[in-house]
Amino acid sequence: MKYFFSEINEITLTFSDIQATRDGMEFIKIYFECPNENGFNFLESTLPTLNVKNSYGFSKDETARLLDYARTNSFLIWEIAREEAGKIAASV
Repeated sequence: MKYFFSEINEITLTFSDIQATRDGMEFIKIYFECPNENGFNFLESTLPTLNVKNSYGFSKDETARLLDYARTNSFLIWEIAREEAGKIAASV
């Protein structure tokens, strides 16, 4: 599932459900995207590591600013993801 977090300067941030690695570490995929002339610029990363998984169209400076934004708001993203997981579990 993908959840909307914010839109600033036409750049949208969405994120996934909480997922787990094989060793049990939790992570959340985050996605930034904004329209361009031919489609979209995008940046895919994960919390908590903020390693870039895939990217197109954002400069190094833009990427750094986007990752800093994600870092600053990561506690809210985790909180929302846990809340949504609780809603799903309660409805089953």
